[in-house]
Amino acid sequence: MSADNTLIHSQKYSFLLVSSLSAFMGTLDASIVNVSLPTLSRIFAVSIQDIAWVVLAYTLTISATLLFVGRISAKRGFRYTYKMGFGLFTLGSLLCGLSTDFETLVLSRVLHGIGASFLMASGPALITRAFPANERGKALGIMGTVVGVGLMSGPPIGGLIVSTIGWQWMFLLNIPIGIFGYIHASRLLKLMKPDAPDTRLNYLGGVLQAGAVVFLLLFLNRLNSTDWPQLVLYSILILGLSSLALFIWRELKSEHPLIGLKIFAYREFTIAISAMMISFICTASGMVLIPFYLEELLLFSPTQVGLVIMTIPICMAVVAPVAGRISDKIGYKLLTISGLVMMSAGIFWISTLDQNSTRLDVVIRLIVMGIGGGMFQVPNSSVMMASVPRHFTAVASSLLAVSRTLGLAGGVAVATAAFAYRQTIYSSIMGEADAFAEAFSWVMIGFGIFSLLAIVIAIIRKNKLVNVD
Repeated sequence: MSADNTLIHSQKYSFLLVSSLSAFMGTLDASIVNVSLPTLSRIFAVSIQDIAWVVLAYTLTISATLLFVGRISAKRGFRYTYKMGFGLFTLGSLLCGLSTDFETLVLSRVLHGIGASFLMASGPALITRAFPANERGKALGIMGTVVGVGLMSGPPIGGLIVSTIGWQWMFLLNIPIGIFGYIHASRLLKLMKPDAPDTRLNYLGGVLQAGAVVFLLLFLNRLNSTDWPQLVLYSILILGLSSLALFIWRELKSEHPLIGLKIFAYREFTIAISAMMISFICTASGMVLIPFYLEELLLFSPTQVGLVIMTIPICMAVVAPVAGRISDKIGYKLLTISGLVMMSAGIFWISTLDQNSTRLDVVIRLIVMGIGGGMFQVPNSSVMMASVPRHFTAVASSLLAVSRTLGLAGGVAVATAAFAYRQTIYSSIMGEADAFAEAFSWVMIGFGIFSLLAIVIAIIRKNKLVNVD
């Protein structure tokens, strides 16, 4: 082991603090916003499909910029990336908190998302550099606990804030955390040298990838909207598909690709990222619709909604570190398959909820889903980072975050569009409450079926960690 690696390993928990703090900020913000969507929908007088853009503007921006930011991280190093991330995230939080109308809030969330993109691009890569191979599962498990705490803290804090001092403070709370993170990262990360300082940034590839993500998810979200003419809607689809095709062509031809499609030649990496994206698509469907179900059908207050929603992150916070330690010893196949099976079972079980269900009915189902997510995510993330060589770790870290954010954005876009479509159909033949329950059930069954694909993918994987450093 080199002297540089010895020094870095000696500071590994300080580096873990930086990556965990950034993960905490992102998950706290996401979970706070989700529980407030019904309230924001009423305040700004917009529909469920429209208010989803408070989430989509954030997640779409992250998905559109993460890969390019990953290349920036490889070229400029972790210190630059985290300083930019904490700085822009803090500024975006301030602008979101000061927004006075729906359009300004959505635009502020774009800047918010750019900051989050810088923060998310480097977390797993930083842990991979800071910890020896036999401790990465443990470190990612600790980070998973922090993510769980962020998700767990968001719903009750968000519900309490919305019910008392106002929704703006959901964003303003990030400011002191962001300032601390900026100062800490500036001092500590001087030890870390860039992975690939000679990297040339592929700006055209970045624009094409961003266009493909934004246009395709915009099409999915507005597919059932009557506000936009069909010509405009399908023009957006054509733009998205064209951007995707040109991006792939650019990646194959360029001497300096944005991703480097060769990374997908590593079989375990490809399996892991595919299963990860599907799991987040399916999880997002429930997380965006359940708050509406609790408020609209069960008549819960925002505070009560927050307390119920925190069930999933509590389970993940408890299970994630245990799963990480176990995967370091026995491998990851059994844990990931078992986790996905539980997650799928939870989604199907959630589809049985109706207007007569109780708080306990909801909580039990979320417990199953949360335990499954905790069992799956940490071992799956660990093998993603261990199965590629060092010069791919920055890109792999970005792709891991992309799979999460693109999955969440896709799940939100499809779930809200499908729900709005089915609710309109059912509303013509039954009462409002029944129509809501039927549409909710229909969407959750659909995502439950889709989640089975992740199980099939996980079954074909190997069981040993493949470290190719």
